[in-house]
Amino acid sequence: MALFGCRKLYNPGVVSSPNNYLVVEGVINSGDTTIIRLSRTVNVSGKTTVNPEANAKVTVESDQGTSYNLLAAGAGRYAALLNIDNKHSYRLRVTTSDGRRYLSDLVAVKATPPIDTLGYTVSGDGMSLFTKAHDATNSTRYYRWDFVETYIYVSQINTYFKFDKSASIYQSQEVVSRPLSEQIHTCYVTDSSTNVILNSSASITQDIINNNVIAHIPASSEKLYYRYSINVKQYALTADAYQFWLRMKKNTEQLGGIFDAQPSQLNSNIHCLSNPAEPVIGYVSACTVSQKRIFIDNAQLPGWIAPPPTCKPYIINWLEGEGIPNYLSAFIAIPVGPVAAGYDAEKKDSTYVVQVGDYDCVDCRYHNPNSTTIAPAFWK
Repeated sequence: MALFGCRKLYNPGVVSSPNNYLVVEGVINSGDTTIIRLSRTVNVSGKTTVNPEANAKVTVESDQGTSYNLLAAGAGRYAALLNIDNKHSYRLRVTTSDGRRYLSDLVAVKATPPIDTLGYTVSGDGMSLFTKAHDATNSTRYYRWDFVETYIYVSQINTYFKFDKSASIYQSQEVVSRPLSEQIHTCYVTDSSTNVILNSSASITQDIINNNVIAHIPASSEKLYYRYSINVKQYALTADAYQFWLRMKKNTEQLGGIFDAQPSQLNSNIHCLSNPAEPVIGYVSACTVSQKRIFIDNAQLPGWIAPPPTCKPYIINWLEGEGIPNYLSAFIAIPVGPVAAGYDAEKKDSTYVVQVGDYDCVDCRYHNPNSTTIAPAFWK
């Protein structure tokens, strides 16, 4: 108790400092769309976690003076399909809406070897996804990966009916059949990787990356209930870029324990021309990008199935002509409709009997903000 009483709260100034540094993410991509994300740092103590930099002018410049404009794509993203020559070097120039100018160092375009294998292994606690790659010329050595995963999520209650909203809201709405085009039972959920995934063959003779784990998915994860797909991208890095990402990984993923590494300064290759003393977060690389996709069905896994349903529908009655009672909105969300409906024409009060379900139970779009009922173009 005496030791506990000696503890004092410590709030370092950096927690609430007014710093607002530019963060640059992305790769100058040779052969595919170049996407650069611009944002601003946020305070550790603040409620905002993402602060995109909008209305900036972003260009890619070559060592020959050629310039390519990237177009705003929303949420701080700037993109374009660039026809660049891999024999030359490139850099990124950014002018923000407040007039501040930033410029990266010139970087050569590295050729990324293909992903030889994208596979998975199954253990008692889940599924691990891995890649294999090699460079016969022994010139890559430093690698980074990221991925986008998509999976099917199915709501526990399927709704075959909906409210006809042709009348004003909550007034004289009728229950009608739900067209197949408006199904809200099956969704496709898409998420992107958030961890820094790195590997290097610099310490071995041959440039080979073998059984490099990309992600681990627990056996109980909803990602594996029906169908899962992952698209992995592989990037070749320079030694300096690898060191930047390695420090980024340590600073963001390996802090908090008494034996973890201490945070260190990032070696950015982007500089503020308006104020050379201003730090910039990020490292601009240029390379070709290799990618590979696989699909995994639940039937390929060792008996991992979705848990039994926990949702139960509610039975609601209301009088036709008096509109839907306000409390009904607590159980259904427009355009979520009832899962079953009946109409008793013999009763003079014309009572409807309807089953409705909670948002998450009926409409798969409420389960995850990245859900959509439209299958992606690549989906098989």
